[in-house]
Amino acid sequence: MELSHSFYEFCKEQLFAGGLELIRGYAALGLVGEGSECYGYDDELSQDHDFGPDFCIWIPERVYQECGGRLEEAYEALPGIYRGYPRSKSRQTVIRRGIMTIEGFYKKYTGIRHIPVDVKEWFQIPQGFLAVATNGAVFEDPYGEFTRRRNHLLAYYPEDVIRKKLAAKTVAMAQSGQYNYVRCCRRGEWESAYLAGSEFVKAALSVIYLLNKKYMPFYKWAFRGTDSLTELRNVAVDLKAFIHLEDTSKNAIQKRILIENICNEVIRELKQRGYSTSNGDFLEPHGNSIMSGIQDRWLRSLHVMADYD
Repeated sequence: MELSHSFYEFCKEQLFAGGLELIRGYAALGLVGEGSECYGYDDELSQDHDFGPDFCIWIPERVYQECGGRLEEAYEALPGIYRGYPRSKSRQTVIRRGIMTIEGFYKKYTGIRHIPVDVKEWFQIPQGFLAVATNGAVFEDPYGEFTRRRNHLLAYYPEDVIRKKLAAKTVAMAQSGQYNYVRCCRRGEWESAYLAGSEFVKAALSVIYLLNKKYMPFYKWAFRGTDSLTELRNVAVDLKAFIHLEDTSKNAIQKRILIENICNEVIRELKQRGYSTSNGDFLEPHGNSIMSGIQDRWLRSLHVMADYD
């Protein structure tokens, strides 16, 4: 991120010279989108592919139609090496960096060209895509349209959508962890136990992010992202402990205890926030209780486990 910002500061006057000065007033510049660098997760290992000084330029579609080609040429003419790092020319970098339209960028990750206007549009956008659309940093945005859309998405899902996704994930935790994982262990079906445990972990991670009102990123970074969250930190610690234990008869009891600890912690949080009015330590009734509090008729009519993540 620092390298990209520095590169932009170094070459921004060159980029918008030669008759392109007016475009700068419509351009948002930054580093947002796909890649570990947009989350601040890149390291020395990340430099083995698609690494280098580069940034994104987002302009309105009408501006792109008028002079996008000239701006593309100016962007391609920027220095090929900066601070000893060559600019990546890989296909991935070409797709992820450089000139884009504001409308096209957000449609790529939300499926719509406009800001979501109702719960159905919000519900159909997976957390991972919204994480990509809102990560990173905007260096400059004098026009403000890119940032306006970004801030609307960062404000998070509407309350009914949060409830629907929480209902789906809590019931999934109950099904995969409290029920199926335990039964697979009792049968000695360790391969199935592994899969059930994986489903439990994914659902629990999603609950952590939902209750922190943060979009869960691509699975590779889901645990890394919990380091910056403030709510349910103990659940993340227990999930890591659960993963580190091999699925064997020797560890089955300890892993079951971890599952119950995780579920009880989630139940306490759900009840404390008023999402669930159910009782007991099995998560499924709590998911149904969350579901009953949804106001939107369409969302409430869906299967409790329906989700787009």
